[in-house]
Amino acid sequence: MSKYGRKTSLIIVTFIVFLLLWQAYVSVFHVPVQILPGPSLFFSKFLNILQMGDMGTHIGMTLYEIAVGFVIGCLLGLVFGYLLAKSVLLERLFTPYIVLAQIAPKISIAPLFLLWFGLGATSKVALVILVVFFPIMVNTIIGIRSVEKNMQDLLHILKANAWQRFYSVEIPYSLPSILSGVKVSTTYAITGAVIGEMIGAKAGLGYLVILGSETYDINMILTAVILLSVMGLLLYLLSGYAEKKLLRWHESQEVIM
Repeated sequence: MSKYGRKTSLIIVTFIVFLLLWQAYVSVFHVPVQILPGPSLFFSKFLNILQMGDMGTHIGMTLYEIAVGFVIGCLLGLVFGYLLAKSVLLERLFTPYIVLAQIAPKISIAPLFLLWFGLGATSKVALVILVVFFPIMVNTIIGIRSVEKNMQDLLHILKANAWQRFYSVEIPYSLPSILSGVKVSTTYAITGAVIGEMIGAKAGLGYLVILGSETYDINMILTAVILLSVMGLLLYLLSGYAEKKLLRWHESQEVIM
């Protein structure tokens, strides 16, 4: 059996064991279906919920908030990270405020964004931008400053201009660090969108979690959680694939199994 086949078999076996343990738990302890339904009952409800007329709207809204916020957050993080890495003065001026914004609990910032931007997608996009921005900025700073001194001296001797430094050295040196930040930020982006939707929204998977809790619908809550987990997994795998393709030349890829 190939390596891929063994991994696939292991995942399938693990999933089957999980379902058996789940069914055994609800059967042995007589768990009410309102608290936790068995796997067969839940998957029947799961399919019914997916066929709801507005489910596509909820999924699309969350994906939109994540995608737009993630892209803007990454771009802002890259720009600010590069500027702060190149200027000690800018770093001293802006870092305290950026750190304060980062350490503030996001669940406490979400209501402010709702007041400022309303219940629509804009407030959730803003929250996603905030949570994505910091790791991208920090990793960009680390990457830009990882350029070895002898390489910097060589560029100085060759009289390379700013663009040549950026394209030929700074990007290759900083790319591993930046892409590492991108992978981390994918999970942050989903968290930011869901927090915003749970605080106040008209649509989205986070909104369904709150709706399910208010109506005591465990199936709706579990469905939303599963869909969010699948989104997170796909985004993480996509970022990992991009990292592998863009960093074929880098030594870090030699140890990836």
